[in-house]
Amino acid sequence: MMARLVGIILGVILATSGYVIAGLGVLGGWAQDLDLGPFEPHRPFVGWAAAITGALLLVAALTPRPRRKPRRKTVMVDLGEPLAAAVVAVETPPEAEPVMTPVVLVEPEPAPVAAAPEPPPTPVETFAELRAKLVELSRTETWPEAARVLTRLLRVAGDDHEKALAHRDLGDFARAQGRLDEAAEAYEDAVGYARAVRAARPDDASVDDLLAGALAGVGDVAEIEGRLNEALSAFEESLALRRSHGGREAADPGARRALSITLERLADLREDRGHRMRALDLYRESYDVAARLAAADPARFGADLASTRARLAELEAKVAG
Repeated sequence: MMARLVGIILGVILATSGYVIAGLGVLGGWAQDLDLGPFEPHRPFVGWAAAITGALLLVAALTPRPRRKPRRKTVMVDLGEPLAAAVVAVETPPEAEPVMTPVVLVEPEPAPVAAAPEPPPTPVETFAELRAKLVELSRTETWPEAARVLTRLLRVAGDDHEKALAHRDLGDFARAQGRLDEAAEAYEDAVGYARAVRAARPDDASVDDLLAGALAGVGDVAEIEGRLNEALSAFEESLALRRSHGGREAADPGARRALSITLERLADLREDRGHRMRALDLYRESYDVAARLAAADPARFGADLASTRARLAELEAKVAG
C-alpha cells in the first residue's frame, strides 16, 4: 500500500512539472521561471520526459494487481521399496488437506520362453560314401562340389589304404583340371601310401591293384610332361603288378580292363621310342583281353574292343610298311 502511495505522489509531481516545463499549460507561476541549467536548451524534451514518466508512475500505482494463485503442494512419502507404489499429489484448496491416492505398479511376469529345439546331429559321412559321391560328381562334371567332397575325403581318410585311395583321387582330379604339378605330387604320395600297405599285406591282390593304379597315374603325368623314361618305368611296374595275379584270367572285369589299358599305355610309349615290334606285341595282348571282356559283356566293353582293334590294325600297317 505504501508503494502505491509513493508512486501516486511522485507521478503527480513529475507529470505536473513536465506539463508546465514543456509549456503545455500553467499551473500557477511556480515553474515558469524554473532554470534548467545545462538542460535549458532542451526544455521541451525535458518537460515531455518528466510528464510521460509521471504518467507511467500514476498508471502503475493505480492499476490493480492480480491475486497470486496458491502453489501446488507435493507430498513426498518414503515407500521403502522402489517400484512398489507411487503417490499422486492432488491439488486442493488452501482449506482442504491434500488427498494422496496410491497407485500400485505391478511388474508383469515374464512370459515363459520355449526352449529352442536342438538341431539334429549332422550325419558323419563315411570314407566309402564320400568316394561314391566324388565319383558321381566327377561323372557329371560338377567340379566345384567335387572339390569340396575331395577335401572332406582327404580329411576323413584314416589308414594308409584310405590315404592312398584319397591321394590317387586327388591326382585324377588335379590332372583333369590341368594342374599337373599338383597331380604328380598327389600320385607320388599315393604310391608311397600304397607301398606301405603292400609291405604290411603282401598277399592282398587288391593292394597290388591299388599300387598299380597309383603308378599308372605317375606314368600318365610323366608322359604328358615329356619325361618318357620315368613314364616307362612307372608303366612297366604297374603292368607287372597287374599280371602278377593272373589279370588276364581274373574274375574281376574291372581288373582285366585295367590290365588292357595298361598294356596299351605302355605300347604307345614303346612306339614313341621306336620299339614298334614290342608295341605290337603289347597291343595284341591287350586285344586278347578286350575280346574276352566284350564277349562277356558287349554293351559295356564293345567300344573298348573296337578302339583296340583299330589301333592294332594301324600299328600292324606301320610294321608291314
